[in-house]
Amino acid sequence: MHILVTGANGFVGDRLCAYLVEEGFRVRRTVRAHDGLPDTLELDESASIGALASALAGIDCVIHLAAAVHAMGKVDAELGSVYQETNVNWTRRLAQAACDAGVRRFVFVSSIKVCGETSSGGSLREEDAGHPTDAYALSKWTAEQELRRIEGNSDLEVVILRPPLVYGPGVRANFLALLSVVRTGLPLPFSRLKSKRSLIYLGNLAAALTACATDPRAAGQTFHISDYDSVRLPELVGGLSRAMGKQPRLFPCPTWLLKVAGIAIGKRQQIERLINDLEVDSTRIQRVLGWSPDFSFERGIQDTVDWYLRSSPTSKSTARRRGRHNDQVSVCQLCAVDFTLQHLLRPLIDGMRDSGWAVTSVCADGNYAQDMRRRGYQLHTVSISRNLFSVRSHLKAIWRIYKLCSGECFDVLHVHTPIAALLGRIAGKMAGVPLIIYTAHGFYFHDEMPWWKYRVFVCLERWSGWLADYLFTQSSEDAKTAIIERIALPAKVTAIGNGVCVDAFVPDPVNRGNVRAALGLPADAFVIGVVARLVREKGLVEFLEAAVALGSRFPHVHFLLVGERLPSDHNTSIERELRDARELLGARLIAPGYRADVAGLLGAMDLFCLPSYREGMPRSIIEAMTMELPVVATNIRGAREEVIPGKTGLLVPTRDATALTRALEALVSDPETSRQMGRAGRRRALNLYDERRVIERQVEIIRGLLRAKLEDGK
Repeated sequence: MHILVTGANGFVGDRLCAYLVEEGFRVRRTVRAHDGLPDTLELDESASIGALASALAGIDCVIHLAAAVHAMGKVDAELGSVYQETNVNWTRRLAQAACDAGVRRFVFVSSIKVCGETSSGGSLREEDAGHPTDAYALSKWTAEQELRRIEGNSDLEVVILRPPLVYGPGVRANFLALLSVVRTGLPLPFSRLKSKRSLIYLGNLAAALTACATDPRAAGQTFHISDYDSVRLPELVGGLSRAMGKQPRLFPCPTWLLKVAGIAIGKRQQIERLINDLEVDSTRIQRVLGWSPDFSFERGIQDTVDWYLRSSPTSKSTARRRGRHNDQVSVCQLCAVDFTLQHLLRPLIDGMRDSGWAVTSVCADGNYAQDMRRRGYQLHTVSISRNLFSVRSHLKAIWRIYKLCSGECFDVLHVHTPIAALLGRIAGKMAGVPLIIYTAHGFYFHDEMPWWKYRVFVCLERWSGWLADYLFTQSSEDAKTAIIERIALPAKVTAIGNGVCVDAFVPDPVNRGNVRAALGLPADAFVIGVVARLVREKGLVEFLEAAVALGSRFPHVHFLLVGERLPSDHNTSIERELRDARELLGARLIAPGYRADVAGLLGAMDLFCLPSYREGMPRSIIEAMTMELPVVATNIRGAREEVIPGKTGLLVPTRDATALTRALEALVSDPETSRQMGRAGRRRALNLYDERRVIERQVEIIRGLLRAKLEDGK
């Protein structure tokens, strides 16, 4: 028997052709573009009558697989004409040509979607067709009707097969995405889902198509087909997990919340498919043809997983990594905004490059990113929203980071800043990056939060903590909190501290005078300064209140407010408060905006102030201490680790302008004590906060972790 298979190099076609050959049939393959295999012809909807006649000469049966496939989420209007041309017109032309060529049988692979998207009234039977819900299903239903019309006017035997979701080696689309997610071990919100869906394993489908092509009893029939048993989504995830040697990770989520999430992220159709039944009644093909599935669900899932693990991008990436020189470490540094990359991470990047590592940076685009490119840094841009609830934007970012990690085969993914760290860890886990490091520059939860909000973010950090192999914190307090809150195991967290390039922050009396003159500051003025983003959470409203109060009592005191509000900042601006303070203080309040010459500006100050509501391990305080300045800061995480009250500065409560005013006044009134604190602060900074030692420590830890990972083959 000679069988022609259209779409022969597709997911189903490739397996079907191999199966037919194994069963002793002669096979003629047709594809859109020749793939070099024997007995293959190029044939598509543009084929001429002569080409069709030539392709069908000597053929006993056509199995028509080629189609414009369903694209979930695409607008029907975009694909309607494609579906009509390929799935309807091409099917009709091919069937008519087969009839003219004397072909005995035409097997058409339709879709269970011609019966609708759900089976709420019971398992779908063959007679339930005629309820397509989108353009793809409508095209398949129309093609079925056209074939029955041709059959009624000729001797051509038409057999129609309507499979549900097909899985097996080579699977694509949603099932492939599910494989990727399950492999990461990400917890999925499906444990409560009770909906059941029919599936068909690729090997079972190939056998059924062969039966439809060869069994005389199949003539004129329409069959539904599926594996023996329908499965619930938790069972499917469990089967995939066990086949990968993992424990299923599922947690409960109300159905209504899944629906809301689907609408929010523009995936309503996909979520509806997850939560609704779609069961198929395949008893007719079993009764008429005596067909039954050869492969169990467990066998089909194992074969699918085995193929995936062999051919997935992560497996290929591992092979490529092993092919590199042992000392050639490839690192990705990821953060949300380019400001962070330029001002906080560049020294670490330089340190890794000096160690011979290849470093690629990823952040949102901007002027700082462009500047780093001009300086020769390898950089990719990905838009990362800092709004936790921008779910659609986050999914796009995860996908782009995943594709980048898969393509570049990084050995290490080092993530920073809360949202970017969360998205990056998910993407890195999906891509199979061997070592994922998370640096918490300061956990998003802090003492100023309402307790319920604090707990929510603790739980989020705890959930995402297992996505990283190791946690760096800048403050010792954060490291202790991570252990207490079970965000990380004690053996997997290190407080690395923070640091500055101490050689760049050296007090210089000559430069001090020059900078003061350039800013219009009197030589004998006592200058209180802040270097920070101009947002409310930096405590600048309280600082401006204190400045106005001090300014009325100390005419020689001036105030220097350095920084800007970033475009990505979602915290409240202080423009109104700054304008009001300027009206009262006049030229004594100087706000030059963003400046790169931080060391020079700090050198022009006599006292540094950082009244933030929350910080990690503030670099600005370390820079000020290195420049021999006393520091008045709020009693918060990080700052209380850097400042020793009474020795290097003073600490005050947050959001307390009165206490801040008193602390600043105490040092303004006692210049000698202020200078002693400044000298003590510099000694402390040189001893504890040398950037070189902080970077060397990180590189050494990462090198050891990576070596252990690669030796274990993980």
